[in-house]
Amino acid sequence: MEKMKKWYKSHQKPALIGTITILLLLIGYLAGRIYFNDKFLKGTVINDCSVETLSLKQANQKLEKQVSSKSLTLVFNDGQSEVLQANQLGISYNEKNSLQKVLDQQNKWLWFTGFFSQNKQTLTDLINVNDESLSQGIQSLEHAQADKQVDPTDAYLQYQDKQFSIVKETLGSKFNNEQLINNIKVYISEGKTSLDLTKSKSYVLPTVYEDDQDLKNHLEAANQYCLSSIHYTTPKGKEITLDGSETMNWLTKNDDGTYTKDESTFKSKLNEFVKSLASQYNSIGSSRTFTGQDGQSHTVSGGTYGFRVSQDKEVSALFALMSENKSEESRVPEHTGQLPSEGNGGLGSSYIEVNITKQHLWLVKDGSVVLESDFVSGKESDSSRLTPNGTYYIYNKERNRVLRGTKQANGKYEYESPVSYWMPFNKGIGFHDASWRSTFGGDIYINSGSHGCINLPTSFAGSLYSQIYVNLPVVVYR
Repeated sequence: MEKMKKWYKSHQKPALIGTITILLLLIGYLAGRIYFNDKFLKGTVINDCSVETLSLKQANQKLEKQVSSKSLTLVFNDGQSEVLQANQLGISYNEKNSLQKVLDQQNKWLWFTGFFSQNKQTLTDLINVNDESLSQGIQSLEHAQADKQVDPTDAYLQYQDKQFSIVKETLGSKFNNEQLINNIKVYISEGKTSLDLTKSKSYVLPTVYEDDQDLKNHLEAANQYCLSSIHYTTPKGKEITLDGSETMNWLTKNDDGTYTKDESTFKSKLNEFVKSLASQYNSIGSSRTFTGQDGQSHTVSGGTYGFRVSQDKEVSALFALMSENKSEESRVPEHTGQLPSEGNGGLGSSYIEVNITKQHLWLVKDGSVVLESDFVSGKESDSSRLTPNGTYYIYNKERNRVLRGTKQANGKYEYESPVSYWMPFNKGIGFHDASWRSTFGGDIYINSGSHGCINLPTSFAGSLYSQIYVNLPVVVYR
């Protein structure tokens, strides 16, 4: 019995201490539970802001203060950066946030765990953003000014030195405003302090890059079909070149993404090109202004002198050249007629000038008059027989020819006139000797003129015949 008492006394004190300790721990635990009932647990961090031990009101106040001082650094692709302050960001604190939900979802019975670890959370509804204010803030940036907003360029095919290559795209520095605004909203709502515009794809981006398969296919076909370079110089000195920079756009894209040369498409494009080319070359019948031997300026239109592109022939010729990837540095298009000479309305320095009113002509060679004479032209009072105005050219020379009029019903010709020198320039109208006339010039032509030809004294006709040549311009005017 005595031993039992001793044993009891020896164990009574430790048991009491243990009981008291447990009671104290329980009281402390319950006190902590009560304390954190309306407060955030230790270690609670919201958007990089510690709110541990704070009430909901206190946490909101602290977070609102943080928002009001928030800024965002924008990093640009030139390595420079600018800072948007809170007022430029257009932000305000959103009191209708989910902070209450975070508080309610805390396991308050495990309040003590916060002493050993952090509970970091990111709330995206703490901030309201005014889009208009944010947009104005962005526009106030130095990098948003017009001279800094450079458009991107797509990768493209380049034709240079008679070969093709792919030119790499450029990124530019133009903001994608919609994307930039969205990215800024996300970054500031997540509490981030820096936004790299390149990494966040906040710039307007190219749509075609150098590794684009379609571009590679186009390059391959262009190098196969479009290496020709054809160069023209028009009569007025305009330079026109048809080369790969244009013809690469004539290739046909197939369903499999490859490109080929479709003959009908190419010829259709060539027709368009040659039609435009002809408008730069064609001069037959066009109005010309020249200085006559009287020193006056005269304007005449009509006639056969000049140049006309034979469009169908030129299209065929170009297609043949391009089919073999051949080039020409100084091509003259397929044509009829001849290129007008330089100077004096296209007449150049050698021509025959025929003044119907004065009934006088001049042969000009190398800028000087070498022959001149009176003549009798077509009957002016009969519109079917007058000599028409216009610019023409000598298209033939012939000796001892019989000129005949219209064949009559009885089989005879309206007239038959043997001539020694025949120099036609307008179908059946030309220069010739008229041995049956004894006088020339004056007003003979008005009522007693020819059937349209220029009647000349025989001796002068011979001299003229010996001096002129086929394709020499002839200008007839009143």
